[in-house]
Amino acid sequence: MLAQKDVIAGLESQKSARGDEIEQIFDDQQRLRENMKALKGSAEEKALLQRYTQQLNEQENRLQALRKETQQIEEQKAGAQAALDRMIEELAFDVKL
Repeated sequence: MLAQKDVIAGLESQKSARGDEIEQIFDDQQRLRENMKALKGSAEEKALLQRYTQQLNEQENRLQALRKETQQIEEQKAGAQAALDRMIEELAFDVKL
């Protein structure tokens, strides 16, 4: 049962790490959007705008991947929790016998 609890804790840690990364990406995207608003349209600024747009696109792809990974972790965690619950029930059943 302790090993199963460790599995659940590990999955929760992975989920938390992905949540932290999502938050960092959101903060960075906000910064990029503010920078994009400040650009006026010179050739250098257009190149910078293109760079920011590419960076936002890459971050959106990463966010999509993180959301999918988070969902998979949630499913794994639910399965691990169900297994732990079964172990506890079996232990309680054995004790009653």
